[in-house]
Amino acid sequence: MEEQKMLTYLENHILEQLENRGYEYPVSREDLAGRLRWRKLILGRDDRAMRGAIESLRKKGHLVCHRKGKDGGYYLARSKEEYEDFRSREYKSRIISLADTLREMDKSAEVQFGEAIQLYLFRI
Repeated sequence: MEEQKMLTYLENHILEQLENRGYEYPVSREDLAGRLRWRKLILGRDDRAMRGAIESLRKKGHLVCHRKGKDGGYYLARSKEEYEDFRSREYKSRIISLADTLREMDKSAEVQFGEAIQLYLFRI
């Protein structure tokens, strides 16, 4: 049985706001932040706490996705296709871009410092 991960009050409230929001009807970043401000869960114009809570929810396995653009916003993936679309569009492309940048920087470091840089991509 999967371990239950404890959620903060802010995380719970975000999930409640996204409960009926799918790919077709996402809630905009501004609207979600406004709802959280109204409940005094975030303060002022800064929505970093909200974005941090969304990232935390994702790390806990919740399929909180988003679409960019005029009609974009946050939603919960309701199908494998919705999740795979988000995954490919947002995370996979970002990982590929970061890997390309790192590869070019490693080449420059090798030229500048005269020795190969070991690729420890996942070493922390």
